[in-house]
Amino acid sequence: MEKGEQRAATRRAPDSYERELRLAGLAQRIAQAYTIIEGVLDFVARRLDRAPVTGQDWHKQLIARCARSFEHPARPAVLSAPLADELRELCQFRHVVRNIYPTRLDEARVAENLTRLITAARALSAECNAFAERRATQPDASRGKRKR
Repeated sequence: MEKGEQRAATRRAPDSYERELRLAGLAQRIAQAYTIIEGVLDFVARRLDRAPVTGQDWHKQLIARCARSFEHPARPAVLSAPLADELRELCQFRHVVRNIYPTRLDEARVAENLTRLITAARALSAECNAFAERRATQPDASRGKRKR
């Protein structure tokens, strides 16, 4: 997405309609990318915690759940508090993109969320890797054993 934005910045200024279409397309891409991130978090909640998040505000609950650590069964937090805050903002932006008419999008807000998405995706990658390393070194008598 960064490369696409750089290419777009070097082109002639688009007319109003073309600008709105490009903005709506970019907003949709940001929303889709956040949905992929949410899928990773949902995997954690379903597979590791064995407790899917439900309810009307499950999207926000999912982020909150992944930002907490649990003692029984032991699981460190997947997300840091700052990353969780960024993901909440992206979740809210996705809601706006899905539920309002695309021509009412604010260009500055779309650009802000593109930057937020890029930063959050990088942070999520690093934090998921750190989470996996913590899980791998965490003592757990039941890990690796199958019931027969």
